[in-house]
Amino acid sequence: MIDLINNNNIFDIVLGLIGGLGLFLYGINLMGDSLQALAGSKMKRIIEKLTNNIYVGILVGFIVTTVIQSSSGTTALSISLIRAGLMTMPQAVGIIMGANMGTTVTAFLFSFPAISDYSLLVIGIGAVFAFFLRNKKLKTIGQALIGFGLLFYGMDLMGNGLKGVINESNYIRNILASFGNKPWLGLMTGLIVTAIVQSSSATTGIVQSIVDTGELTLTGAIPILFGNNIGTTITAIIAAIGGSIAAKRASLFHVFFNIFGALLFMIFLSPFISIIEYLQDITGASNKLAIAYAHLLFNFICTFSLVWFINYFILLIKKIIRGEEDDDELIDEILSENLIKNSPVLALESAKKIIIHMSKTVKKMLAETYQYITEPNNKIYEEAMALETIINTLDRRIHDYLVKLTTSIPELSTKELSKYLDTIRDLERIGDHCENLLEVYEYITENKGTFSEAAWEDLNKMFTIIILMLDHCLIIISNNNKKLAREVVELEAKVDNLEKTARKYHTLRVNEGVCISEMGIMFIELLSNLERIGDHCCNIAEYTLDEKYYLISDDKIRI
Repeated sequence: MIDLINNNNIFDIVLGLIGGLGLFLYGINLMGDSLQALAGSKMKRIIEKLTNNIYVGILVGFIVTTVIQSSSGTTALSISLIRAGLMTMPQAVGIIMGANMGTTVTAFLFSFPAISDYSLLVIGIGAVFAFFLRNKKLKTIGQALIGFGLLFYGMDLMGNGLKGVINESNYIRNILASFGNKPWLGLMTGLIVTAIVQSSSATTGIVQSIVDTGELTLTGAIPILFGNNIGTTITAIIAAIGGSIAAKRASLFHVFFNIFGALLFMIFLSPFISIIEYLQDITGASNKLAIAYAHLLFNFICTFSLVWFINYFILLIKKIIRGEEDDDELIDEILSENLIKNSPVLALESAKKIIIHMSKTVKKMLAETYQYITEPNNKIYEEAMALETIINTLDRRIHDYLVKLTTSIPELSTKELSKYLDTIRDLERIGDHCENLLEVYEYITENKGTFSEAAWEDLNKMFTIIILMLDHCLIIISNNNKKLAREVVELEAKVDNLEKTARKYHTLRVNEGVCISEMGIMFIELLSNLERIGDHCCNIAEYTLDEKYYLISDDKIRI
């Protein structure tokens, strides 16, 4: 590397390479996040409704990934729906396969150099949208445009930096040449880099930039693409951590499918490269476009050749990850539209099963919130926040189902339906307060905040009672246990007293200088959210205790 280090231009070249890579990665993430913000909820509903057939699932996965420009995002979304019980593992299989195909569109965008010529203009237009317009949707579009422009501007800088480094260093040229002779080294490189970056689109773009220099051959580059496909499965693995058996199985399918496809193509590497070179010759394609061809063919052939063996993959995965099928795998079947028409009373009972599932999810979120506050950990924080998304999805699905039931159920069941509508509202709001607790304590952690021993004692007391109240609520929802309902009401009064006392003594500690004023405000926020969780638990208990329960819900539904 002596020739590289001593070169007078190397500093500028390396700065361009590092800066270009930074802009490229930031651009692709900003664009992906903005597109998901614009289309995420709509895409989520499309995925929920259109995945009963594996081929339709493949099409939906392809379209969604093309729109949000992230196969990892689509896969993580499908796994979150499994965890919510809104999709089964076999349904998710099609989505995952389609996501692999959808990510190939990005490689084609990267292969058109003309786009780079207008990248600064796109960034400028995006900045106008993002910083000078008030409409939230237009601001998000602006952020997507900035990301899109940065993506190509960064790629241009990175490409120029790569060309400079390669031209000035025999050492780098020798490394790149070795990939042509050692395809398995290329596969491992692609796997490791993509696992770190968590974006196969980003690493594919980097490969295209290197190929464009002429120093990395197709023989050396294509195995890196195969490795990219394996490395991108890390996102699915992370998304499934702590999830249901079905979510873990879907994650393992993603890993198996991508590994199997990569190994299959490594066996037939030479004929595959010959096909790509033939396509390049007859179309006059650039090296960048040839990589896009390879990416497209690899993913499409993998999908449509392995789709016939899906059932065997699923059987193998079920043997590896053993366990009974969770009730949450069957939510779509339980919330059946046909049941509303044929047996409304049975449909109402089915909705109760899902409300119990929702209450268990809320309980898990509260437990993880307490765990995070006692032992701050990013993994726990992300897991708890993922549960909040699941709770919101369940709330919407159950609410919509109950609303459809309002015109079908007999008069005797209207009280029960009203109670369920209020119960899911309270459960969803408990999830919101858990989210608030997490965000407040994240702020405290980031700012190195601390509480006194007395403050911690008060927090622990409140958490202990709140967790007990929610445990009771699960039983109350399940079997209308009035004894526990009365106990929850009594505990709520105790929580109110604890909150007032803790607030009073904390104010005294702040005045005496024992606690910092700013952290005192954060402590009050924690107390307030815990007290509100207690209120919602009390509401759930009172729905069971009040025999004359009639409701006009927030949605203006008169019972």
